[in-house]
This record gives sequence, structure tokens and C-alpha cells, in this order.
Amino acid sequence: MKARQAAYATLNGVINQHRTLNTLIAQYKSHTAPADQALYQALVYGTLRQYRAYSYLCAQMMAKPPARPGHPLAIILNLGLCQLLTMNLGDHGVINETVNLAAHNGQIRAKGLINAILRRVQREREHWQRALTAAQTHNLPHWLSPHYPAEQTAIAAVNTLPPPLTLRLHPRHDRAAWLTEHPEARANPLHPQAVTLQQGSNVAHIPGFRDGDTSVQDASAQHAATILVPRDGERILDACAAPGGKTCHLLELAPNAHVTALDHDAARLARVKENLDRLHQHATLSHADAADTAAWWDGTSFDAILLDAPCSGSGVLRRHPDIAWLRTPADLHRLSCQQRYLLNRLWPALKAGGRLLYTTCSILPAENQGNIRAFLAAHPEARLRPLDLPACRNTGYGSLHLPDTDGDGFYYALLYKNV
Repeated sequence: MKARQAAYATLNGVINQHRTLNTLIAQYKSHTAPADQALYQALVYGTLRQYRAYSYLCAQMMAKPPARPGHPLAIILNLGLCQLLTMNLGDHGVINETVNLAAHNGQIRAKGLINAILRRVQREREHWQRALTAAQTHNLPHWLSPHYPAEQTAIAAVNTLPPPLTLRLHPRHDRAAWLTEHPEARANPLHPQAVTLQQGSNVAHIPGFRDGDTSVQDASAQHAATILVPRDGERILDACAAPGGKTCHLLELAPNAHVTALDHDAARLARVKENLDRLHQHATLSHADAADTAAWWDGTSFDAILLDAPCSGSGVLRRHPDIAWLRTPADLHRLSCQQRYLLNRLWPALKAGGRLLYTTCSILPAENQGNIRAFLAAHPEARLRPLDLPACRNTGYGSLHLPDTDGDGFYYALLYKNV
């Protein structure tokens, strides 16, 4: 299957069939020639990140724009605009292949229209590139756009970009010394052990990965283990552990801590074991629902608990642009209820004087400060510890990092249980 046809099928799967991008890429990438796989993924992510903005531009050039976002004509045109406005590909080939794509997907009668629109964009490229930048806020999903009005343009802009590839250096390394040996990386200002590669790389080629010197982890996520301050000898629970980045970071900071890593997904829990094995670490792995404490907890309290709760993923839209199409208001309500339930179920497993860190990769108040406000109101024995983190804002009930070029959107709330 050619890259553009595979990209068309993938976008159709997300927008019209409500399937996840990971599932679709796993399906179609294997049917794409190895030489075309990079182009296929660039087309999918590049188009989906700005799909609504491309549709907005097309509507300005059409007397009768497609009636729905997932119309075949809309998908084909948006793929063409993505290539002409953001990718360094030959114009003639792009236009020709996009017109051919229409013929292969039931849009033969629209070939002339597609050709005319793309040639206009080719002639007026600078104008439409400026228009695309101005239209970026159209990409925000309707359930996110009302929030952060002052930062809306910046959030929309950063979500159009590929995410940074950031590594966590093992604590045995001095970052400045490591960077002198690796000029392909830069110091990430969000965390003292974070370095960001200037260009993406296959895991096999990431410096120090095989030897355990580095691990792939966004800089925002690296705060979780350092906020919790694990200590040797402590009993620590990582309640929603997969894929294991935070579990391994806890053990890097406290190699003799007794860490239990829990996850309800057996396949994802296997990834925790892979990461532990690569770093020559040990943790107790448990395939269980964290909320069902009777199934996995022996009654011995934990000194510290990390709850990286399942969430909307609104802070990682650039990594998972399908979220903007798949999440619904009902999903958001269900997730916030699930998060509160997890908090309340895990709290009894924390010893008096212990600490629980609640985190999400969401920037929605209902999943973050809303949950913590409600939890504190119901638990007078809990107190919130203030945090001072780079580039984060105090929400009144925890700290929030909005997505930027250095890191993902992330929320942190550190709770202590009074003795």
C-alpha cells in the first residue's frame, strides 16, 4: 500500500470509525513499504494535528465545502494541504498523487476541484501558510478550547509541532559532562536530569539507552519521582505503573526501596518488566485494578504512593492527536469520577505520615485541581504540600505545566496524611 493511501485510510479510521491512532498505525504501517513508512507517519501526524485548520482554509476556497469533517473529499484535500504547506516535497508530485488519491477513493468527479485548489495553494503558498498559522486555534477540541483563553494561541501552536524526544539521564551522570560528549542533545530547562535530542531517533540509536545510562521520558513526567523523594527501605506503590518510566526512576533514586508496580493491563505491565530488566532493577509487579485493593493489597501500609491517574491526555495532544477526535464530554466526566474513586480507594493504603503524589497528563481543571479540592474537603487528615517547579503555575490545588516546546502538559498534587 502506498504511503498516501495508507494515510487516507488511517485518517478515515480516526475521524469516521473512532479508532485509536496506535491501533490504525499498527495495522497500516505493516502494509506500507519500508521506504514509505516515514512518509506515511509524517502525513498522518502532520495532517491530524492541524486537520480542523486545514478544513477551515479549504472552506475559504470552496463554494460548497464538505458537509462533515470526515468526508472523503475533506480528508484528501487536507492531506494535500499538509504536504504543500508544511512538508518539503515536490509540488508537482504532491498535486498529482493527491488527485490520484481522489480517483482511488470514490471522488473521481472532484479531481478537477482538488487540482484547482491545490494549484491555487501552490501559487499563493506564503498567503496560505500565514493563514494556517492564524487558524491554529481551530485545531483545539471543543471540550478544551474554553479553558486558558490567554494561553489558547500558544497551546494550539505547540500542539501542531512534533513532540520533543527527551531523555532522563541516570543520576550517576553529571548532565553538563554528558552533554559535552553528546552535542546532538541540549539541556532541558524543566528538569536537572533531562536532555532533549535535537532530532528524533530510533530507540536503538539513542545514546546510552542500551546501557541504562538514559531512558526516554518527557521532562514534565520526570518531576514525578523527584517530587515523591523515594528513600531506600521504603515501601512505595506505583499504582498505574505502565509503561514503567516512573517506576524505574523511583528505583534509580532509591535502589533499595521496595517498589510495587501495579497495572490493570497485562500487555502494558510486560513493558514495565522490559524497562526494569534493561536497567537491571527489581520491583514487585502486580496485574490488578488499583481500585480493587482487596485483590492485591496485603494490608501493610505504604510509605509513599504514586498515582499517575488515567486521564483525557489533553496535555499530550501533539503525541496523540486522535484524542481531539475521540474524547467526548461524557468521557471526561467518567474519567474525573474514576480519578476520584482511585484517590479514595488508595488513600487507606498510605500510612500516617506518608505521602501520595497525584499526577495526570491532562490540563483540564476537572481532572486536576477539581479532584484535589473535592478530596481535601472529604479528608480533613490530608494536607496539600506546595510545589515549586520550573515553568509551572500554582492552581491553588496543585501545580500545572502547560504544554510547551520543552515538555508536555502535566499536573502534580503532593498530599500528606497527618499522623
